[in-house]
Amino acid sequence: MFDGLLMIILGIFAFGILVFVHEFGHFIAAKLSGVKVEVFAIGWGPKIWGFTKGDTTYQLSVFPIGGFCKFKGDDVDPNAENPTLESDSFYGTTPLKRTLIAFFGPFMNYLIAIIILSIIAFGTHKDEYLPNKIVLVDDFTYGSESYVETPAKKAGLMTGDTILKINDREINTFQDISKTMIYQKDNKTLSMIVNRDNEDIALSITPRWDPEQMKPVIGIYSYVEPVVKYNSKNKLAAYLGVGDGDRIIGINDDYKNITEAKISNFLFYNYGMKETGTLHIQRGEEIIDKSIDFEDLNLKIPKNELYLNYYLPIRTTSVYNPFTAIKSGFNNSNEVIAVSAIGLYSLIFKPKKNIEKQLGGPIMIGYLIGSSTLSNIKDNISKGIKTFFSLVAYISLALAFFNLLPLPAVDGGHIILNLFELITKKRVNLKVMSIINFIGFFLLIILAIYVAGLDIMKIIK
Repeated sequence: MFDGLLMIILGIFAFGILVFVHEFGHFIAAKLSGVKVEVFAIGWGPKIWGFTKGDTTYQLSVFPIGGFCKFKGDDVDPNAENPTLESDSFYGTTPLKRTLIAFFGPFMNYLIAIIILSIIAFGTHKDEYLPNKIVLVDDFTYGSESYVETPAKKAGLMTGDTILKINDREINTFQDISKTMIYQKDNKTLSMIVNRDNEDIALSITPRWDPEQMKPVIGIYSYVEPVVKYNSKNKLAAYLGVGDGDRIIGINDDYKNITEAKISNFLFYNYGMKETGTLHIQRGEEIIDKSIDFEDLNLKIPKNELYLNYYLPIRTTSVYNPFTAIKSGFNNSNEVIAVSAIGLYSLIFKPKKNIEKQLGGPIMIGYLIGSSTLSNIKDNISKGIKTFFSLVAYISLALAFFNLLPLPAVDGGHIILNLFELITKKRVNLKVMSIINFIGFFLLIILAIYVAGLDIMKIIK
């Protein structure tokens, strides 16, 4: 219960930062443009606390996943024949200033992400990473009739290969492979250099579109050595009797290429069946054979907890040049924006399957921030803090991207209308604008309710 409460607090705190930064962008741009801000609110709904200073009431509202700036004159009656538009009101100012006011909210989300990621990049860090040594998905088909050979298998890749380059881009981690693949077009052949038995080999590979992941894939996992990282709350670790530093070296009579992926697939494939199996565990000089009755395992361990934690390799990075750190923060931020754009394109124009798995709203975001931060804080406080602010930065970038889309009721929609007026010198009829914003807001509310329902179901699962 305490963990759950702490996760909620962390999620709300993260949203508070994101909303404050966004609304502060609108606020400061309005002040600089001479437009009065009547209300600066964090949260939606009834006020629970606030104060008034100058022309502005600052308040916290009941629902913590949102916020708004109420500008003077932004609620002008669209049915009025000659509405009074004072120079310090939102619609009384120039379209250029209105454009800047709308733009500065998303811009501040973008800017704070660069600052956070630049600070995180500065100094010396030890980070876990997934190796660029790979395992083929084909190794885990278990004779399935629906098996289709993966692009990796067709290209001649083998389990145990280390990918060094893709299209002349240097690869150092599995994350580098994932990032590179996001930018690739399916059905476009890539050049690849892999190391096999200390020999570099050139291969060509053509990714295949995966409608569930909504990205091009080649069919590989990272080759993670199965050295157990013990966690007292891990039910499978307790069931198997494994301890910290134990290495799983074999499955039944198989002792070749035993990896995290191979163990996971062995457990999931047999889960609940009338089967038995054996894991061979090395503890120091001792070899322990752990027999598993999968029917009994089904009764003792829920399927969503059928996993072990393993130690990942660690790399050290040192950045003590502030300009290098800022460059890193800038590049990482732009990379997130680019991935968001590619993801949106794929969501709209590419074949997709189980689309509900690809959607997540404020509830899921808050849950992920809270659970990831809490998990890492228990491991290491500084790691937990770094995780929290990294996630805040990434979500801030996603928020900036979404708000700049040319959709009614978000900042991008307001920018488009204001630019139209700026270019044509013709104001969009306030009644038409009101209808557009109402329809857009209504559709956003419907989408938010739908996504919230999906979020709750996924979290319960």
